[in-house]
Amino acid sequence: MTQVAMVAASLLCAESAWAQSAYVGGAVAAEIVRTTTTRSGDTIFDAGSGEAFGGAIRAGTFFTEHVGVEIEYFRPGRIENEGGGPFYPVDVSFGAFPAGIASSVIAPIISQATHVRTSTTSALLTARQPIGRGIELVYLGGLGFSRVVRETEFGFPRLGGPLTPRAQGSYTTRTTQYSTGPVVGVEVRGALTDHAQVVGGLRLHTLGQSLVDGWMIRPSVGLAWKF
Repeated sequence: MTQVAMVAASLLCAESAWAQSAYVGGAVAAEIVRTTTTRSGDTIFDAGSGEAFGGAIRAGTFFTEHVGVEIEYFRPGRIENEGGGPFYPVDVSFGAFPAGIASSVIAPIISQATHVRTSTTSALLTARQPIGRGIELVYLGGLGFSRVVRETEFGFPRLGGPLTPRAQGSYTTRTTQYSTGPVVGVEVRGALTDHAQVVGGLRLHTLGQSLVDGWMIRPSVGLAWKF
């Protein structure tokens, strides 16, 4: 009975020690978004493909030797696209205008620019595997809660012609959408000191929604501090 009690106490102490293996960290990441894109003539309809840089803050803990949890907040820069134009007011191939004035009428009247920012908060399970002295491989998987803000600016350039009034102006629409999708990733963590680690990794988010429908790939490098 004494030996059993000693073994149980040892296991509890070990679990308690691992439960104290908490960490916080930060990272600089590149955001690579690929979405469905449609081209019609000179008009491009893009849900937000592009690249941007951003930053992440993370906190996690391992409650066993190999299994833990992590929460991360990532905020990228805006992905900007020039597309959705030009639009033409008339098709003169049907003879809508007399000869000689087509060149002054056939000009783009609307240009369009989009700005998309996808911020994510991820709740993840983690599993680590030592691969060398002070180096470990960490696998991550869970759910990402995304907030997508899409701003579209429509511009009306100044035009002139015998049948075209001179006009200029613009307006902007803003749409915010929230969604949830799976996240998977892998990281390599290397010890710098007893508490500091350098972390390099790759994460993949699935963004299945009307504003951004596609994949977001995030390579990153950062630092973590273990307590």
